[in-house]
Amino acid sequence: MFPPNSITSSEQLHSTSNNQRWTFSLIWAVIIVTFSTSFVMGVNTGGPNLYNGFIIPWLRGYPFPCQKDDSTSQWIARVWSGCDYINVLARNYTGYYYLPAMPANSYVAQNFIDSLHGILFVVGATIGSFTGQYWYKYFTRRNAIIICMLFQVVASILMIFTLEIYHGYDLGDPSLLAIKKALENKNFAISLFYISRFLSGWSAGLSCVVTPIYLTDISPRTMRGEIVTYHQLLIVIGVFFGQIISLPWLLGQHDKWHWGMSWVGIFSLIGCFLIWTLYESPRWLMQDRQRHEAIESLRALRETSEIEEEIREIEREELTVNLQDLSLVRLFTSSRFRWPLLTSIVLTAASQFSGINTVLFYSHTTFSQMGILEDKVYWTVLSTGMCLVIATMASIKLVELFGRRPLILYPLAIIVVIMILLCVFLQINPEGLVVEILLLILIFIALFSVGLGTIPYLYPNEVFTISVRPVAHSFAMFSMFFTDALVIVVFPLLHSVFGSYVFLLFCICCLLSFVFLWLRMSETKSKRLHEIEEFWW
Repeated sequence: MFPPNSITSSEQLHSTSNNQRWTFSLIWAVIIVTFSTSFVMGVNTGGPNLYNGFIIPWLRGYPFPCQKDDSTSQWIARVWSGCDYINVLARNYTGYYYLPAMPANSYVAQNFIDSLHGILFVVGATIGSFTGQYWYKYFTRRNAIIICMLFQVVASILMIFTLEIYHGYDLGDPSLLAIKKALENKNFAISLFYISRFLSGWSAGLSCVVTPIYLTDISPRTMRGEIVTYHQLLIVIGVFFGQIISLPWLLGQHDKWHWGMSWVGIFSLIGCFLIWTLYESPRWLMQDRQRHEAIESLRALRETSEIEEEIREIEREELTVNLQDLSLVRLFTSSRFRWPLLTSIVLTAASQFSGINTVLFYSHTTFSQMGILEDKVYWTVLSTGMCLVIATMASIKLVELFGRRPLILYPLAIIVVIMILLCVFLQINPEGLVVEILLLILIFIALFSVGLGTIPYLYPNEVFTISVRPVAHSFAMFSMFFTDALVIVVFPLLHSVFGSYVFLLFCICCLLSFVFLWLRMSETKSKRLHEIEEFWW
């Protein structure tokens, strides 16, 4: 224990200010962790949206190049595979040149099956986020990240095999023999595809727990918001890169999409080796009664020996919590954790009920329905990815400049208005108001990115003690992916019934979230835990 009077107040201030800076060890840790987990999650979120034109016919049992149903996929088939959608009578002798029309009575069921791979991704993410807390019982903060990487490595390997063992590459009208050969391994390949998507989702959900917690633990107090925001920044950069790689000029083609959905596993594989160069979380080491190791880790991360005040701060935060008395039951029943938990759950749920994933998962379909066709769809989708990146980069500074509450509440209020306008514009004349609708979507993305896109990963790590943090953050991420799963499953069904009026549901969710968070969300910027907790008492 450091002597209580070993440093004066002025020395404490000097020591604290010296520690609130970037160091090589800190930069290296942020780069390795975010590129091998957060970036990977983003690619897995943004890419499949543009591969659906190939995936859906393939899942239905129609793996040949010309078997496409939407205008953009048919444009790719015409340009890259020479498919003929004009002289219909001269083709389709065996029934495998074109994609058969979907019967009207099976439209809803088929749409659900077509989106099953996206649902499995979110279900995997939900399970991954909930189980994230348990990996810390067997691994350290740093080493738990390796599990996240390994899931993605396995998922990428499985994805590579899917199209290699089940495909149809005949450019003309395939023969009956070619059809039989193509369909031999169909069920096995589709099973591998679904398992791969589930494991990618599990990796994504787990990364949303282990990565922000590790980044929070190694961050100086006044830099927590900035550093944890890099998790979200690398997610949206991954979304943008996933969109770029899925362009038909790269891997967005009939015989290459499986590479487009598996290449990112290289980042996870490299991360499995480089993570051993990182320092363990000093907070976790202190919690695990490894005080000497915690001091050495903190000295290396801060690149200074003046860490006494930060060590004391970590010890003070943990004095009131018994490490052996942690459970979800205690988390829900403890009066101390009630409001931090409720605000964390509402915050993470609001990020999904805002409607953001209707943009990320269904932007290709939505823009096509607005009359944006062929290659123009890709440039429009890329504009959403670029907007995500720019706005999230801005949030890195904004989150420490303005604080957490303003970046959540004010954008939420504006999003309510945007959802109403989107509903009206889409109902009146979607094809005649393309520019206006696209502008509203981009404004919505920007507002989401600066607040709801970043702060839900940061906030739970700031309002709970170190020992409770894994359980609390894990449950907060579980609520986020659970609501995400609801949106992914229910949105296509509601949209087919209510049309553009479905955006009013998002509007109501945003309004209710705004009221609750206005009343009960504490500001956490640059505050110690006891200062944050004073808001609720």
